[in-house]
Amino acid sequence: MRRLILLIAWLACIACAKDFLLMENLMENPAQVADPGFEVAYAQVPAVSLSVVGVGGEFGWGRSGDYDRYRLAFSGSYLEMDSLYRQVYSEWDFSVASLSKDCVGFVAGVGYGLSIDWVPKGDDFAGESWTSNRYKAGATLVRSPLSLSAMLSLLNHDSYFEFDYALALRFEGSRIGAFVEFDGKSLNVGDYLKFEHFAIYSVYRFPDFAMSVSIVFSIGNWNFSGAYGNAGSLWDWFGFSISKSIRKKTIL
Repeated sequence: MRRLILLIAWLACIACAKDFLLMENLMENPAQVADPGFEVAYAQVPAVSLSVVGVGGEFGWGRSGDYDRYRLAFSGSYLEMDSLYRQVYSEWDFSVASLSKDCVGFVAGVGYGLSIDWVPKGDDFAGESWTSNRYKAGATLVRSPLSLSAMLSLLNHDSYFEFDYALALRFEGSRIGAFVEFDGKSLNVGDYLKFEHFAIYSVYRFPDFAMSVSIVFSIGNWNFSGAYGNAGSLWDWFGFSISKSIRKKTIL
């Protein structure tokens, strides 16, 4: 039963877009330059009665020119699927950046995530629960507006161990941006187009096709976004998020 539950939850998470990774923060590289702020988000896959709510935030210190040398980020989520499955996931990331005045340099980071999963009361398999740990280490080479990053991840549950990795190339301009990411199983391609108070983000996954489109409205340091996603023969999903930047980020 546990394998079936995990498979269903994993398939549902495929349908979730990059914009809502704070709720399933498993493959996000911890090696990032600090972008202080916080966010709350919600997503739903109606076809399987799956919903996720998440919160996240980060802050930086050790100011050096236009960036913070140190970054501490946290995220947490609660996922439920009908009466079959529940999950609480939390993660903490820490990174150190060293950049020159012309935004060239290196970022290194580590992360730890804890997942608690269980079957709700009232189900035939009620009372079954388990926990798992995820350890991450990453590095990013920065030459603004370009960055190249790599990450290794280890999932541990009792005597079970699973290694994952991810490679990403990003271009992040003030108006347009794009990225390509590969995790050994799928290729993710995304882009964005920004205006003064409005932005459009899109992400596509191959070879098992999935896509998402997000529209973001900005008012001061506040951002309000709505998103729609489709995972081919799986399910449609939708979500929204609200975020606030504490200080405007001037580097990647």
